[in-house]
Amino acid sequence: MRVTGRARKMTAALVAGAVALLLPLSGTAAAADGSPSPSADATPLEKVNALVQPSVVFLLQTWDGYVYDTFNKQYLNQGNPFELQFQCTGFVVNPDGYIATAGHCVDFKEVQSSFVETAAQWALDNGYYSSTSLTLDDVIGFGDYRVESQDRKNTADLDVQVGWGASVSGIDTSEVKRARVIDFNGQAKGDVALLKVEANDLNALPISTEDVEVGTDVVSIGFPASVDSVTDPNLTPSFKDGSISSVKTVQGGVLPVYEISAAVSGGMSGGPSVNLDGEVIGVNSFGILGEPQAFNFLRPSSQLTELMAGAGVDNELSDTTQDYRDGLQAFWAGDKATAVDKLGSVADEQPTNKLAADYLAQAKDLPDPPKEDSGSSNTVMIAIIVAVVVVMLLVVGLVVLLLMRRRKSGPAAPVAAGPMPVAPGAAYGGAPPTTATGAAPASPAPAPAPAPAPAPAQAPPYAAPATAETAPTAPVGFAPEPRRLRHPPPHRPRRRHHRRRRACRRPRLRRRPSCRPRRRSRPAGRTARRPSGGRAAGARGALLQQLRGRGAARHEVLQQLRYGDRLTGSRTRCGTGSGPAPGAADPAPAG
Repeated sequence: MRVTGRARKMTAALVAGAVALLLPLSGTAAAADGSPSPSADATPLEKVNALVQPSVVFLLQTWDGYVYDTFNKQYLNQGNPFELQFQCTGFVVNPDGYIATAGHCVDFKEVQSSFVETAAQWALDNGYYSSTSLTLDDVIGFGDYRVESQDRKNTADLDVQVGWGASVSGIDTSEVKRARVIDFNGQAKGDVALLKVEANDLNALPISTEDVEVGTDVVSIGFPASVDSVTDPNLTPSFKDGSISSVKTVQGGVLPVYEISAAVSGGMSGGPSVNLDGEVIGVNSFGILGEPQAFNFLRPSSQLTELMAGAGVDNELSDTTQDYRDGLQAFWAGDKATAVDKLGSVADEQPTNKLAADYLAQAKDLPDPPKEDSGSSNTVMIAIIVAVVVVMLLVVGLVVLLLMRRRKSGPAAPVAAGPMPVAPGAAYGGAPPTTATGAAPASPAPAPAPAPAPAPAQAPPYAAPATAETAPTAPVGFAPEPRRLRHPPPHRPRRRHHRRRRACRRPRLRRRPSCRPRRRSRPAGRTARRPSGGRAAGARGALLQQLRGRGAARHEVLQQLRYGDRLTGSRTRCGTGSGPAPGAADPAPAG
């Protein structure tokens, strides 16, 4: 127990030392992994703002229409067209200049009543009617006004101008692009529209194809007119967060709509409503006027994709847009190398993209990543330490094992050291020495020894070899090896004619068989070996007892055993004769 306790203490000390060496490395790795990530400081709304803002556009629709009075047969406003302006919001869905918005933003039916109202007000203000008691509702109620374009009736000319946010889109903000209407669906058919501008490599938004469930977080983006009326115009969109309140239908259950809790107002029509990953799930469509609460509705993105498919337009992202989104994700994840690489390429391709430049500057301030060889050096150091600790533990275990085996074996018997002592005055072949256990047996005194030969210069340090006169003696403390006796193998009796005797047997017969197998004659002097077994019974047993005799008596008994049928007077062969009747007594032995 003493050795075991000491070994345990040594092992514990070694393990403690190894742990102490490994703790600084593990602490360094933990410190490197536990550094705060910039993504922890960015809110979901901030991420959506950075991902979506470069793709949102401001739409200004200008309608020009001539108003014709069908009753008085003349055009109002001295034959000049009336001009009306409205604002909406759109977003890029394809980098080749395709922009999506609400259908009512480009539908003449939505502005026809505004033309009639504007023309009626002009008529009252300019004394177009002789009666001064007419009101605006009276003039509108006449129903005499018809809106015409330069070449068609019951329509007006539309001019759509597209502008991007201030220094965030990658396009020169001083340049305003005109758009044409590719296709649109009115309120009764989905309220979505597709426009086209002459531009390339625009920042498009991905459109989600997943089903939207109630409670999904949503952010609605647009340019509310009420905000622009009280602030300086800088084409910066507003972001209103909320969630999906319910999924409803319109037009008799034909078209689905999403009810949202986000506060969407006029001017935000046609803007995108996205999830927290910046993917479009709907288009801002309409709300309920006069309702104090925010009851607004989206058109599902599936209706927009149907319109785009009909026009042969796919929802795609350019390489620059993909790099911009990947760079932002890398920045929020703390990946400095990827963020600087991706955002740097975007800043080179789009010098006016202020968001890319701002995030690039922040990405450069991120902590540098660990060197590539640091991980391998730490791994090598840990491997070396572990190998050293394992070797030390093996050495200690081996030492402890040797000590324990030595202790269990006990002290060894003492062995006489040095040469065997000899009698004083005796030479190398003298009388055998006496042992510690007793003196040597007495023997007649030997004849005087002849004069010894001259001794060499230096006697050898070992005793002389044993001769015929001096038998070698065993060292003190060792006994001669006992002699081992070899025992003969156990005697096994022979079995002859085993198969023949088995053939003569009858099943379930209790009488002695009527035949005996033929036996081969044995050479003279050779007797049969039979096991004594137990106690012999009957006449045959008595004969077996006489086998212990020798000479002629033994030979006679063997002849009686061999030809036992002659004693009873019946001599038959196997299978031809019949023995005594069952139950008859065995014949008495001849002797």
